[in-house]
Amino acid sequence: MPLCRMDDLLKKARSGHYAVGAFECWDSNNIRAIALAAAETGAPVIFQASPVEYGTMGGADMLRRIVEGYVEKYHITAALHLDHGSTLEHVQECIDAGFTSVMLDASSLSFEENCELSRRTVELAHPKDISVEAELGHVGGAAEGDVISEATLTVPEEAVKFVDDTGIDCLAVAIGTIHGDYRGEPHLRLERLAKIAAALPLPLVLHGGSGTPPEQLERAIRLGIAKINICTDIHKTSLHAIEQAKLHLTPSVPGRFYEPVVEAVKTQVMHYIRQFNPMSRE
Repeated sequence: MPLCRMDDLLKKARSGHYAVGAFECWDSNNIRAIALAAAETGAPVIFQASPVEYGTMGGADMLRRIVEGYVEKYHITAALHLDHGSTLEHVQECIDAGFTSVMLDASSLSFEENCELSRRTVELAHPKDISVEAELGHVGGAAEGDVISEATLTVPEEAVKFVDDTGIDCLAVAIGTIHGDYRGEPHLRLERLAKIAAALPLPLVLHGGSGTPPEQLERAIRLGIAKINICTDIHKTSLHAIEQAKLHLTPSVPGRFYEPVVEAVKTQVMHYIRQFNPMSRE
């Protein structure tokens, strides 16, 4: 099956009150694990990578070839997304490489600058039949601490203007999650999400899904979140599986050494798929 436009998957998800998991890619093992999880559950998935991640694989074009190969091999429904591109050059690189969705993250800039860069991303992507995600408000990282500043959260009224001015297809919202590990208990601003969702019909995206309590994610999905990003949890799962493999497998046979790593990541991805999408196969 060919790769899909990401927003096509997410429109179905929002109308069906489920979410599609978007899983970060950094090597062929974790790509295969994600593909196997999608095949076993029968659910759509999103493969995504930032420039740092696809750089480890030799470039955006190499990532697309590997992902596309697994999508065709296992007959799964999937999109390939640029996660947190920081320049228009990143956007163009991924468009040229055959990604089906792109994001230029200008969320740390002013509203006007974010609008301008997101609009220019749309101008590059839409003629190539590629969807665009942008972020309004700013989802910080663990290094910035768990204290969420109200000033960084998405303002519903601004979200409407932002979507109208840019023409984006999917909006990532800042409602209390962070990238990386939480130090305390996260508390999503679900009332704020409800206001945003009521004002905007397009798919909404939640960054920082790792470590967020399942009940809060489930409520967010019911309110309109159609895509949830997962990176930290599957990377930690991979690292833990490597440490376990060292206890009973020899690194001199890498093919066998990494088998339990792929299985562990596949199991974790399946867990998230089923959490986000009750219609997936058990």
